[in-house]
Amino acid sequence: MDRLDIFDGMRSMEYKHKVEYTKKFVRNLLEKHERPCVACSFGKDSTVTLHIALQYKPDIIVVFSNTGVEMPETLRFRDFLVKEWNLNYYELKPEKTFWQCVKEYGYPSTRYLSKEKKKLIREGKTQNRGTPKCCYWLKERPAMKFYKEKKIDLVLKGLTWDESYTRKWHIVRRGNYYYSKKWGCFIALPIAYWSQKEVWRYIHENNLPVNEAYKKVERVGCITCTSYLGWEEQMKRAYPKLYEKIKADIEKQ
Repeated sequence: MDRLDIFDGMRSMEYKHKVEYTKKFVRNLLEKHERPCVACSFGKDSTVTLHIALQYKPDIIVVFSNTGVEMPETLRFRDFLVKEWNLNYYELKPEKTFWQCVKEYGYPSTRYLSKEKKKLIREGKTQNRGTPKCCYWLKERPAMKFYKEKKIDLVLKGLTWDESYTRKWHIVRRGNYYYSKKWGCFIALPIAYWSQKEVWRYIHENNLPVNEAYKKVERVGCITCTSYLGWEEQMKRAYPKLYEKIKADIEKQ
């Protein structure tokens, strides 16, 4: 059975079996690793991942990379959840501001992949190196340093297969548990095989609190992000003045 067959089999499981599998998966990993943590953005996916992890390790380290350009609703939800769930919480700060990154590298380009490049990535003949520089300085580098300093040996991330084409094929290639040289620890994706619909179902069935940003956007993250398809529509709707500024800046560039 090849990796795509394994992926399709996991993705096609009934919802209740996915939940059972995920809980057992998380429990086993938390028993195996000594210094685990949850990388939490306080979006819906990481909230579900965190909720499951807390059932087996209430004092698990929770790490939030505050980029400095977070949605106000996200910061309010962070404050609420840290207190309400009594989280063992750590907040990381960026090494450069978003606007410093824009000055040095320009605005992040949309991570669109052509059909030809998608085929090469799927065949393992090339890699997608489209991660914006701002992601590195605002989130990745501070997290790498933290994991090393705290001797983290496992990071639980709330990623799902249907968020993007790139994430789907990342999961197909690597599965939902692997060692990452880049991060210097093991990475686990407990809800990798869930759909967005199933994430919302779990939230409603378990009466989980939800970041109010979802009332006006579909994607929670940096309000200034221009690297995903549909950023213009979302930013124009949620932050029209910011959209006009960034659009004008990009046209000048």
